[in-house]
Amino acid sequence: MKRLWLIVTVLLFAFLCEPLYALTPAQKRAKEKARKERKKEAEKRAKEKAKAAKAKAAKKQRIKDGKPLLYVYSYDLQTGERLPATHITIQDVNAKPNKKPKVNKPTDNKYARVYKTLPPGKYWLQAAKIGYFTTDTIFFDHREDEDSVVVSLYPETRITFTVTDSLTARPVSANIVVRKHDYRKVMQTTSDSVHTTLALLMDDRVPFYTIDATAIDYFPFHDTIRVNEPFEGVVMSPKEIKSFVLHNIYFATGKTHILASSEPALLELYRFLLARPDRRIRIVGHTDNIGSDRSNQILSEGRCQEVRRSMITRGIKAERIEVEGRGERDPIVPNNSEENRQMNRRVEIVLL
Repeated sequence: MKRLWLIVTVLLFAFLCEPLYALTPAQKRAKEKARKERKKEAEKRAKEKAKAAKAKAAKKQRIKDGKPLLYVYSYDLQTGERLPATHITIQDVNAKPNKKPKVNKPTDNKYARVYKTLPPGKYWLQAAKIGYFTTDTIFFDHREDEDSVVVSLYPETRITFTVTDSLTARPVSANIVVRKHDYRKVMQTTSDSVHTTLALLMDDRVPFYTIDATAIDYFPFHDTIRVNEPFEGVVMSPKEIKSFVLHNIYFATGKTHILASSEPALLELYRFLLARPDRRIRIVGHTDNIGSDRSNQILSEGRCQEVRRSMITRGIKAERIEVEGRGERDPIVPNNSEENRQMNRRVEIVLL
């Protein structure tokens, strides 16, 4: 009887509590959604597993065939950003010059890379992209599967300049040579008498460039070019003029000491005198109006003497060079701004 009573009690309790455990429509939808997500996740894991197995099999086959996979990635050296459309050329170091490259295509848009199965060996690589300096030739050994090579390209700075006559502003046909600060030549060309606009690719990792220009019936031109600083162009002075300004000659502030950065200008003057052994000159110094008349006069004379002394130590005869300090007496522009005062601080070469 007790057992029967217990059974009846359990059934009654289950009947009364059943509504409490019944799922609402929202709960049923949530449960079904969770079930579908679990199924979708399981399918995703299965696909990833199959993909990994396929990649493993492909890798095993590449190794068996003796053609491990090589990746090449391209980046901007300054920003670290990926560089799609970088043209990659790869060739076996032992290939003949006319042999077709192993790789000759651009990097993709997604990963900025190219990839290729290649036999193990020694290869060379070059990368090029518009607006960037072409990389030096990179040599590497390709041995293991999924080797990778990273190339970094440096952005180029392009400037344009003109070659003109200082008196008429007309184009001049001249021979142009541009060198890096270490005297390595980076450009040699000739302007013509019709189109004088030339372009120069500059690397802002280089402290400065020097530019020399020579032309018949003109004095040699020499100047310094720096990235992100204005360059006025090549202005050729005709030989019939009586004087010219020696550009880019620098002195310590308020002193006669010539700074090392003036070496290109001093070399220009030395070459000028060396090419004309019968020519005598007068070095005329000018200052701005900062300081007293007397101190500026003494300063201009002392600076001229230093330039003269530099020429003598290089082998130019002393009797060929006169000096004259003009102090602040002959400004070419009003001394009303730092830019104008800088223009008035100059060394002029007068031909005698």
